[in-house]
Amino acid sequence: MKRRRAGVTGTPRHAPRVRCAVPATIATLLLTVLGCAEPHVTLAPPVEAEAANWPTLVLPRAGALRPAAPPAEGSTQAARELDEIVALQRSVTAVSDSVLRLHEGDPTSLWTRTAVDLLGVYWTILPDVRIATPARSARLMALLHAATYDAVLATWDAKWAYRRRAPAEASDRVRLRVSDGAVPSYPSEHAAVAAAARAILAANALPGDTARLRALMREAGEARMASGAAYRSDVEAGYALGEAVARRVLQRSATDGADKVWDGVMPTGAYVWQPTPARRVKVPFDALAGTWQTWVIPSGSAFRPPPFPVPGSAAWLASMNELRMLAAGGRTVVQMDRARFWATEAPTARWDLFVEEELARRRWSLPRAARARVWVSIAMYDAFVACWDAKYHYWLARPITVDPSLNTIFSTPPFPSYPSGHSTISNAAAQVMNALFPEKSREWDDLALEASNSRVWSGVHYRFDIEAGETLGATVGKAVVARMQGDGVR
Repeated sequence: MKRRRAGVTGTPRHAPRVRCAVPATIATLLLTVLGCAEPHVTLAPPVEAEAANWPTLVLPRAGALRPAAPPAEGSTQAARELDEIVALQRSVTAVSDSVLRLHEGDPTSLWTRTAVDLLGVYWTILPDVRIATPARSARLMALLHAATYDAVLATWDAKWAYRRRAPAEASDRVRLRVSDGAVPSYPSEHAAVAAAARAILAANALPGDTARLRALMREAGEARMASGAAYRSDVEAGYALGEAVARRVLQRSATDGADKVWDGVMPTGAYVWQPTPARRVKVPFDALAGTWQTWVIPSGSAFRPPPFPVPGSAAWLASMNELRMLAAGGRTVVQMDRARFWATEAPTARWDLFVEEELARRRWSLPRAARARVWVSIAMYDAFVACWDAKYHYWLARPITVDPSLNTIFSTPPFPSYPSGHSTISNAAAQVMNALFPEKSREWDDLALEASNSRVWSGVHYRFDIEAGETLGATVGKAVVARMQGDGVR
């Protein structure tokens, strides 16, 4: 990918959209989603029944976990379940319209936002609790989207195997209160996605948050019944299917290397990473992340960039002079604003929300939208593994260590400098988004460039960190695009 270099006085092309503030605790997630001005994703035809034949990521095939047939229409059990739905819809304590809307449309969107908000909460307790480090955040989102994608395909297999009519279609006593009831109801895709997502998030959450995640999962099922879109047996089968898929994903994650403990041995010498102000975190984040199992690229070291410029060389001095000029008052107001926008330990969250915004506008079918999410997430995760391999291979000191007089916009992250993580994952994400949404490739490239430049504008990275990250990220992204386009989905 050809990049347009933006100098230190360059103005980024992208103006951010208004976003909801991160909630203080996960207890406010529902209020955040309900009150947020973000677009709401609703399904629209085509429903893509052929998605039942799409390749899966963890399951051997979509039908590997197909549940037993649902109760026959007109059977005693089906009649009892219809009575339950009628009672739910007539109850004075019926599920509110706002809750029905929350669980209408694309369920993966709700759980993506829930995960992003949860990571936002955990980001505030770094470095003491290291759930939301950059690499672990990317890992979590890849696991989440792999589980929900396979869960969606598994439900699609069963839906078109059994072709059960939704309650509102089968009985005129039931009113359909949502606009997305065009697919067969068994098993419930909303229940399957909720169960898969809850299991993945709960396995990576603090104990105090797991009950709330389970409550959100249960609410999803109750809402689909109250809406007239699903029977109780649809929901229960969906829960069981989603949990079974999540178990497969968690089995994979248990052996991906993320639980290995670093021995704490750091190299010594000039220009080697040292704890940086103001936090002075002595144990850098995720020193073994470069060894974690990848999804697409052969290993973290497969595309390792060449060494950084020799200290004192022309390229080194040019990078240091750029940082000194910025620190001495050379930053524009726009550069400071964009540096702060991208100042997050979980840059993947920015790109996850860009994907959500785009999907909300396009109104793709659930399988196609879930496919977009998972490949962007996999690209960012594999890019992080590749980046962290290089960071802990070279152990380059941060600019603030080389020149303590540098004025940075925010505290320098607690891990080595070369290459830039923001640059690497943003360029990987842009490659996949260019393939998914090609008519907007200029926007994705501009966002990747802005994310990259923001780290120089902030004073936490050298220019050569950015350039190495751009190349590495683009290489990883292209590898992921090749795998994605090999799945036969058009």
